[in-house]
Amino acid sequence: MQFVSNQELTAVGIDQTCEDLPSDTVCNGPLKAGTNYKFKLRLFTATNLFSDTDFSEVITTEVAARGAILKIAVLALAVAVLLGILGVLFTSYWNRSKKARAAYASSKESQWAALKMIMAERAADCLAKLGLDGTMHNGEIPNQQAHLQPSFGHHRRCRSLRERTGVDHRLERLPSGPIHKTPLYTVITGVNTNKSRPVKIADFAEHVRMMAADSDFRFSEEYEILRNVGCGQSYTAAELPANKPKNRFTNILPYDHSRVRLMQAGDHEGDDYVNANFMPGYSSRREFIAAQGPLPTTRDAFWQMAWEQCCPAIIALTKCVEKGRDKCHQYWPDAEHSSVVYSDIEVTLLSETPFEDCTIRELRLKKVHDSSPPRIIWHFHYMAWPDFGVPDHPQGIIRFALMFRSRIPHSAMNKPTIVHC
Repeated sequence: MQFVSNQELTAVGIDQTCEDLPSDTVCNGPLKAGTNYKFKLRLFTATNLFSDTDFSEVITTEVAARGAILKIAVLALAVAVLLGILGVLFTSYWNRSKKARAAYASSKESQWAALKMIMAERAADCLAKLGLDGTMHNGEIPNQQAHLQPSFGHHRRCRSLRERTGVDHRLERLPSGPIHKTPLYTVITGVNTNKSRPVKIADFAEHVRMMAADSDFRFSEEYEILRNVGCGQSYTAAELPANKPKNRFTNILPYDHSRVRLMQAGDHEGDDYVNANFMPGYSSRREFIAAQGPLPTTRDAFWQMAWEQCCPAIIALTKCVEKGRDKCHQYWPDAEHSSVVYSDIEVTLLSETPFEDCTIRELRLKKVHDSSPPRIIWHFHYMAWPDFGVPDHPQGIIRFALMFRSRIPHSAMNKPTIVHC
């Protein structure tokens, strides 16, 4: 991929033609001598996404022309030094990624997006170096960075800096550079990339490095492709009036074609419904069941599903409460050797073993009014996956997976395990 940089310096107060323009026209007119001014910058990363710095400390224009010339000279020197630093950084980056650019390229639209992202990052660096990226109090600049905040239109509309400077038009006039025909992703030769993108183990580290370049740009691009997969499938059962209260989230619903149906259901509409889907895997079209964390009103149906599907284990990937919010209703007993009856299923906690990142429980299920023999089901509770985040290190989830496989060995004869978050 080839990036083209275009940098422009804009000075404040240099337009001498403002008096000839209408009074409502935005113009970069001359500043008054011996006058106090404050400035702030607005950085746009999208049409409705920008960040404002706080106002700068008070800046007083010089009374004499000599003072103005000195300020301009100092500013020009600072900008020259900054451009030199950016040039060194860009050259270093260019040399490091030369080999990768020869093997990877993106479409023209991807180049524009990446270029704009780089320009936004460089602009943020410039703000930090000029001391205009933090909150100012009494002329002092604390050491903290400004954060980009999305704008939802609740502000007075005015012509943006992008509109006044025409930056989008200048970006469109930039040369696109060579368009390579090499694939965007490191995949095995001959694979249909519209369906699958397998990566050789030997190429995986390089694949991740390339995907993570430019602030994870290619990962973001891949996510935009994946987020629309399967959106055309129906979920009529989940939207029935009787079933809507059974869904924790209105935008996470089971598809009709693969949803788990409860067998011992009544005659009322929705009695066979539980928010869960069979998921295909390596050995079976029903390798595991992806379910939502039970609600107080759905825990009985959750255990009914576990019993009817003869599930050997349940994997929970969430805490019951996180940051003061209920994420999953506790559906197992609190103390060892204690029992709780959920509908007609008695659940007994036989053992509980805590580890650094998880807790493993051995549970016994028994039908209350049935002569069926009791069953053992393992409960693997991983609690180190933060909400809206990822674990700091993969070692914990790897250990967790090994613990699961040590108790539930892989077999084509296995019944599906329930996995929920």
